[in-house]
Amino acid sequence: MRSKSKQAFSLVELALALGVVSFALVSVLALLLVGVRSNQISMEETRATYLLSVLEADLRNTHPLLTEGDAATAGKSLIYKLQLPYYVEPGTEKYVVNPDIQPMATTLILGTTTTGINDADKPVNITSSNRPGFQATIIYTSVPAANNPDTLQARLIVNWPSMLDTDPAILTDLNKVKGFVEATVSFPAP
Repeated sequence: MRSKSKQAFSLVELALALGVVSFALVSVLALLLVGVRSNQISMEETRATYLLSVLEADLRNTHPLLTEGDAATAGKSLIYKLQLPYYVEPGTEKYVVNPDIQPMATTLILGTTTTGINDADKPVNITSSNRPGFQATIIYTSVPAANNPDTLQARLIVNWPSMLDTDPAILTDLNKVKGFVEATVSFPAP
């Protein structure tokens, strides 16, 4: 007569197996959350870099010549309505400092202009009740003197979320913003 032995798992073996599987699942879920957060950061940085390149192209396509009837748009970029630090008077061809540029306290920074950027990549006021996710700031570091055409140098910063400030130290402080990208650009004289 043959004896059949029954093989089964004991409760201890089953508890150990469940412990190992649950530890593995918790580790996988933790890695999944890290991956999702990393993907979100990557998407924000990619969008900010895109906005930085669009901002630079927008400024390069801005003509500072003031003509009759367009005083409201002279020296403003076409897309984001950001100010050049000067405009050119017709006839005299003189560079005139733009009074709409916010002067800075330091002599190394001549002035800044800033705008918020909404989800549709359109300019919005950063002081509005519905604050935009991104902020574009231009810090002018070198501006041509009157009757002396020269290159214009600027530092472009795109940070997120938008801040009610134009101080570069605050806009690039990762304790105050989630992230930022920046570039230094030179524009030839018109």
